[in-house]
Amino acid sequence: MKIAIATCSLDKIEGIKKGFSRFFELEEAEIQICSKATDSGVAEQPFNEETYIGARNRVDNIKTVLDGCDFYVSCEAGIEGFVGSFFNVQVVCIFDAIKQKYLFGKSSGWAISSEDIEVIKESNLDCYLRNKGINSIDELLGATYSRKNGVAQATELALAANRL
Repeated sequence: MKIAIATCSLDKIEGIKKGFSRFFELEEAEIQICSKATDSGVAEQPFNEETYIGARNRVDNIKTVLDGCDFYVSCEAGIEGFVGSFFNVQVVCIFDAIKQKYLFGKSSGWAISSEDIEVIKESNLDCYLRNKGINSIDELLGATYSRKNGVAQATELALAANRL
């Protein structure tokens, strides 16, 4: 299986590979990865539907650069706001080249204080976390809910939509 991934982030690449491996019950060695960073066309810190738009834009951009793949995949981290609550999520967009179909999945999200959202909007989530003394998502969430695992979860949920 050949997968094009629209990022150079090792956490995202490993998460996507882990998600495909588990979903299709393949050894990770059976999956060939080609990766290249692409532009999302949205704000550095996307909110709400911008996250989904950015993920699809990245997939569309990687499709123009890499040919002959079975799947084209991107992952966009973003913040979703509902009823005064805010959550950081990983959104995965997959283009199935055989079925010519886009698939979306998202990870579970962790809550961000509504009082801190304006601070994040003025910079981004990474700066906000560093100001809190947190240098990585793994430091915040622990290994079980790492970025890699969140991306793997979103990947598997996107792939599941292909069965519908």
